[in-house]
Formats: sequence, structure tokens, C-alpha cells
Amino acid sequence: MTVAAARMGALSMAAALLLYGGLSVPAPPALRGVELSIGLLILLSIGWKWPLAVASGHALRIPPSTGWMPVAIAAFAWLFWVSLLRGAVLGWDAVDILRDVVPLLYLFLPVLLVPVLRAAGRTAVRALAGGLGIAGLLLALRWWRQAEWGFGAIGQRAMADGGAYLLNAPAVLFAAVVLPATALSLVGIGGRFRWWLAAIPCAVGGALCLAALAGAVHRTALGLALLSLAVIALWWARRQAWLALPLLIGLGLAVAVGGDALVGAWQQAAEKTRLTGINARWEEAAAVIEHAVASPWALLFGDGWGARIANPAVGGWRVSYTHTLASYSLLKTGLCGMVALVAYLGALVRPWCGLLAADPPLALAVVPPLAMALCLHTSFKYLDTGIILSLMLLAAECRKGLSDP
Repeated sequence: MTVAAARMGALSMAAALLLYGGLSVPAPPALRGVELSIGLLILLSIGWKWPLAVASGHALRIPPSTGWMPVAIAAFAWLFWVSLLRGAVLGWDAVDILRDVVPLLYLFLPVLLVPVLRAAGRTAVRALAGGLGIAGLLLALRWWRQAEWGFGAIGQRAMADGGAYLLNAPAVLFAAVVLPATALSLVGIGGRFRWWLAAIPCAVGGALCLAALAGAVHRTALGLALLSLAVIALWWARRQAWLALPLLIGLGLAVAVGGDALVGAWQQAAEKTRLTGINARWEEAAAVIEHAVASPWALLFGDGWGARIANPAVGGWRVSYTHTLASYSLLKTGLCGMVALVAYLGALVRPWCGLLAADPPLALAVVPPLAMALCLHTSFKYLDTGIILSLMLLAAECRKGLSDP
């Protein structure tokens, strides 16, 4: 693909992210006009020839430019076709099958997106990072609007997530880290007054996202975001020693202005943990394991896309989802599918390590949303998870990001 076409694809993805953050929801209940528009923009970005080559396995005949690509293509082909055929043989509802296939496409979006955006280089990295950051901020602002801008309630009471669960989007957690990290990078790089001015809206946007997570008592997400930001701040302080004093002053002002809210948010998180624990994740996993071991076919190959289970995490209702990627993949794809999935995700570790060496702020910014999505939450099924993975891989190849504005 030419550089111009790759740049157009990157801009199409950025536009799709803006539509997602401004008008869509993480898990839309139905296919509306805005979701169709997002899908068309993604299709405009990746085209149709490469997706067909990946789905058919023909892409494996093309010499790979990166080590993770053959593993990812093979894993996708297995998970797509075997689980699709298994679901069709067992007679699951077509709508339920589609609801599982679309998240699979999202999770393997790097296979489709990275090759076509690679030629755009740094432009693609900035388009995806900027689009994700703005999308996360827009989702947080929409949540604040439905919460009637109740900033004073932080630390006083747990505010409702709302029916759309806007804050569950990985883009919000990514924005909560990447926006303050970008502000710190703009200040740390120094030299130009306009960079200092640009740091202000980034810091404010990040604060709004973090405050939203605190207000809704998303305790794990908030903890991961703060931990990631602390490590990024320490990295910058080591790189630019003069930043230590402004960082300490900023921390002191935050404690002085919002100390009561911070203490209250911490107490609410502790109380939520005492009352709910890990939200019946162990019971859910036990139910999936019990179901899988009842049949050798289910254990090896799962029940396929579209399968349902009586889930104790939602009161025993038969639903087509579980709350963690591990239990979800065991139910749908069995042990063979889990091996394929682990191989795919394992192949992405090396590029992340390369990104960590080249650009620690960006590498650390993707950790909280990916940790939540791949280990703890249903957000592995959301569009933004695949885009964050794609951003990570593109940035690892480009080797430029937040630490080099």
C-alpha cells in the first residue's frame, strides 16, 4: 500500500473512533446508523482484499514482515472457522453467532489493520493514539453529562454507570493514562511555549477521565491507571531531573484541593471490594469448567460461536457471554481454541517489550486497558481493544510516540 493510501486509512480509523466516542456505545444493543458508519469507515481503511486473504488462509503464503503475523493469521483462521462450524452444527441462533464473530474480528483487528497502515508510520500512530484519546474523553464527558456533572459526589457516593456502560470502554481507561502522560511529555520535552499550552487541555482531559472512573468506583481500572501514571512520572523525572519539583508541587496541589474526595474514593473502593469481591468471577469460571468437562468435544473444541450458558454471575440466566476472556474462550472454543488464542497474544509480547524499550510512556499507557480487557473484563469484545493492540504494534515498528512529540 502506498504512503498516501495508508495515511487515508489512518484518518478513516481516526474518524471512526470519533464517531464511536461521540455517538456510539461500547456494546451497542442493535446495529444503528452510527455503527454502520463506523463499520464503513473501518472497511474503507482496511479494504476488502486483505481481509479475504486472512480469512481464507492465503495470507500465510505471503512472506511476513513481522514475526507475530503468521501466528496471528493461523490463530484467527482456527478460531474463526472451527468455532463457526461448531456453532452451526449445534444449531445456535444466527444472531448469537454473529455477536461472537464480530468481537473476534475486533480482537484480531491488528491482523487486518497493521499491514495496511504500516506505510503511514508515525502518522498512523498519532492518528490512532489521538483518536483513542479523544474517543475516551468524549465517552467520559457523555457519562458526566448523564451524571449531571456531579463532581462533588466523588468520594461521597458511588455514581451509576448508566445503561450504556460508557466507562467500560477501554478507550476511557486509555485516555485516563495517555492524556496526562502526553501532557507530561509535552512539558518534559521543553523548548517551545506552544507545547506547554497544549499540555493544559491534555491534563484537564485526563483528569476528567480519572475523575469519572473514581466517581463510578471502577476500582481496578482506576488503580491500574494511577500505577501506570506513577511509573511514567518516575521515568520522566529520571530522564529530566528538573521535572521532579513540578511533579511534587502538582501532587501536593491535587491532595490539597481534592484530598477529601481522594480519601472518600479510596474508602468506597475498599467497601465495594468488601461487598462484591470479584463479582462472582470464580463461580462463573467453575460453571464454565463444569460444562466443558462434561463432554470431550466441548472440552477440546468448545460449543462454538453462539453458545449460551447459565451464568451464575448474572443470576443464572442463560447468556452468550462470560466476564473474562479465559472462561469465554474455554466455553466457545475449548482447549484447542485457548491454545490458539494464547499463541496469538503471546506473539504480541515481544513487540510490546520493544515498545517499552523505545517509548516507555506509550508502552505503559496501553497496559491498563489491555490488562482489564484480556484478564478481568468483558471489554475484550469491544472495538477499542483491537485498536489499542494495533496502536501498540504500529508504534513498536515506528519506535516513536509519547516521549518524542
